Amino acid sequence: MSPVVEAIRDLAQDAETRDVLTLFEEVVIAREDLLWLLVLVPLAAAAYLWAARQRRRGLASLGSPILVERLVGSVNHASRVVAAVVSVLSVMLVCAGLLRVQYGGETTIVPATGLDIVLAVDYSKSMLARDVYPSRSERLAAELQRFLDEADRRGDRVGLVVFAGAARGLPVSRDARVLKLYLDKADPRTENPGGTAIGKALKLALTFLIDARRAAAAGPEGGPTRSFPKDGKDGKAVEDIPPSESDQVVILLTDGEDTVSRPLEVAAEAAKLGVRIYTVGIGSKSGEPIQKFDAEGNPDGFVTDEQGNYLMTRVDDATLKDIAKTTGGDFVLVEPDKFGLDKVSEWIRDLSKGQREDTVTAHREEGYAFLVIPALLLLALSLALPERKKGP
Repeated sequence: MSPVVEAIRDLAQDAETRDVLTLFEEVVIAREDLLWLLVLVPLAAAAYLWAARQRRRGLASLGSPILVERLVGSVNHASRVVAAVVSVLSVMLVCAGLLRVQYGGETTIVPATGLDIVLAVDYSKSMLARDVYPSRSERLAAELQRFLDEADRRGDRVGLVVFAGAARGLPVSRDARVLKLYLDKADPRTENPGGTAIGKALKLALTFLIDARRAAAAGPEGGPTRSFPKDGKDGKAVEDIPPSESDQVVILLTDGEDTVSRPLEVAAEAAKLGVRIYTVGIGSKSGEPIQKFDAEGNPDGFVTDEQGNYLMTRVDDATLKDIAKTTGGDFVLVEPDKFGLDKVSEWIRDLSKGQREDTVTAHREEGYAFLVIPALLLLALSLALPERKKGP
């Protein structure tokens, strides 16, 4: 035989060996907790041996061996032995089938879920200040459009809260187009009542995030899939709030001081729910005069007090820092000359890296049929074996 032929034969043998090894590596047992069932196999074998021994003792106790030989002469002892062996094999195969032996199958990559983000955006009239071209509100709207595009690429769900003296908005969803349309229609000149209700905005943002949790926990049929513990005082049950399946974040963007609500109390509620609040102060600490507008929405000077002094709006960075600190978030001050949301995008990217790890799941083929079907056939064979020898 030539060296080339021998080399080809050796390669073929190695390939067959690798295939066999790969096959055994892919075989897994799904129910390892049932391995104790294999104890039934030696017990079944021991039961047959014990029964055969008891049968021999019983025949010996009948008396004359010649008479006993005549009585049992027609018994097919070979069939009994074969039936016992076949039955023990059947028990072994059934036990192996109950272990759910699996093999091969397909491996799929399950992408991680994105973040749940609610943007709470201050649209009070102070956002019309033109210390940023063309104005704070228009520049912020452009930055938010870019942020929504990035969130859409990451697979995040985003909600939106627009607030001045009151808050309104849209719940979290993956439809960035609707959020962009909502932002396009928002205008600080039409937001009523005036003021800066940060607490109301955070409360509505938390409501959207809690609704997202309940929707995820409701299951495909719309009903609850599991129960959640209640923690009530004086016998009164507290409303159940399910845990979140993904990180939830509120991004607060404001340029003024809260004048009508208690944002720190809402921040404490957010901390209990595990919701982080990242705060962005827009504007300068020194303050900017508040512009006022006529009935048609055109600029009409600046707001003054009774003495004719201009009223100033300034960033309450102390409160914003406390809100962020309470919930484990962060604070950044966006100066007018460096207006942008790059820091916000950096926060979100860092959060996404922490949880966006794809998982690999293997969908294996069930092999119990290859064990249970032969077991049933062997049992049928043991029942079909004749107990008596055929006569002459």
